[in-house]
Amino acid sequence: MNAFFPRTFLKDCPVVESAAGVWLQDRDGKRYFDGSCGAIVTNLGHGNACINDAILKQLNKVAYAHTSQFWSEPALKLCEKLIELAPANFTGGRVFLTSGGSESVETALKMARGFFLERGESNRHQVISRRHSYHGATAGALSVTGHPARKRPYSPILKESNFIHSTYDYRCLCGDPSPTPCKKQSCALARANELEEAILELGPENVMAFLAEPISGAALGAVVPGDAYWPRIKEICTKYGVLLIADEVMVGLGRTGKVFAINHWHVEPDLIVLGKGLAAGYQPLGAVLAGPKVVDAFQKNSGIFEHGYTYSGHPVAAAAGLACLEFLARENLVERVAEMQTFFFSKLEELRKYEFVGDIRGRGLFAGIEFVEDKQSKKPFDAVHKFSKKISAAATANGVLIYPGSAFIDGVSGDHVLIAPPFIATKAELDEMFDRLDAAFSSVQTIQRS
Repeated sequence: MNAFFPRTFLKDCPVVESAAGVWLQDRDGKRYFDGSCGAIVTNLGHGNACINDAILKQLNKVAYAHTSQFWSEPALKLCEKLIELAPANFTGGRVFLTSGGSESVETALKMARGFFLERGESNRHQVISRRHSYHGATAGALSVTGHPARKRPYSPILKESNFIHSTYDYRCLCGDPSPTPCKKQSCALARANELEEAILELGPENVMAFLAEPISGAALGAVVPGDAYWPRIKEICTKYGVLLIADEVMVGLGRTGKVFAINHWHVEPDLIVLGKGLAAGYQPLGAVLAGPKVVDAFQKNSGIFEHGYTYSGHPVAAAAGLACLEFLARENLVERVAEMQTFFFSKLEELRKYEFVGDIRGRGLFAGIEFVEDKQSKKPFDAVHKFSKKISAAATANGVLIYPGSAFIDGVSGDHVLIAPPFIATKAELDEMFDRLDAAFSSVQTIQRS
């Protein structure tokens, strides 16, 4: 009898037996290339001895202590390291540790609210985020998520939120009929200016934060905004005193070739949200980085942030996170990701030969492939085909794991997959990954034509 409650009862998953480097193996002996790092988590690969040793060392000292009673050495060191890595405006800031990305988003929202309460601006409670976004599975994070299909079952228990359009060059709102993505900076500015319109409509005195992923993740598949977008967003937030929260859960800590994805535009947010790759899957871990402006509001007023989790600052998780950051720096992996980008995307471009590949986008070792029924018109597949899941299943059958997404265009249609291999992957290993992907795509195209 299987007592495990799965994400879906419509299929059974293989049971994983072991993992090393870029490979996982199930208990039947089949090997899988980790082409999406799970859910963009295992950025440093599997079975890293340095990280495992750090975990064991901490376990032998102390496994758990509650942060209302003790702080641990690895947690303190991890927080110091994160502030060192953050943009310059975080110097003198602090870090709140969580167990993952959803908890981090919840923390950031409550921290933003607490910030304004401490400053006597109690009317500020409204959050603005973007359509085509995903910020987590917990109630607060899901409330500010702009993905209708993920929210629909739970909408009665979610708080209503406020959304502006995402930048989405492949289906630009300017109506450009070209089958290629729109590259007009005026369109990027138009999307950014929607934030100002939303703030004015809600009343600046009521808006506390704008929350967005610097590069879109699971909901839209690695969409990179035009260069004018993020500087204008920052300008608007500053003008109206709105906190800028960068959700770096999926794209942070090297995934896009910068420590933080927001660094591509030299923009300094007020809060940075982390999860996933922070401990690279070796332990559950997330974090919220707060700049000194936010910290001072609490420290110089009530002195209390009314919030916390049982496992906040968990010593073993913190030790894993610290070891991951040390390995990332020691092996120059952020720089390696930036260097591998050209090779990675050249291999991706070879997949354009398939008639259902509409768009390829992303940065670093983070790519989205959007699938369409017709390239010229960009017509998406009917949702009944579940095309991204079909592609993912074919990839799994060919021994490569990828991350499918769907229903992102209008809450019903839209198919893409994310490709995000471990930072440690060699060119030879990536060649093998793409060979397996090519075979998977070919098998699906054969079925489509039959």
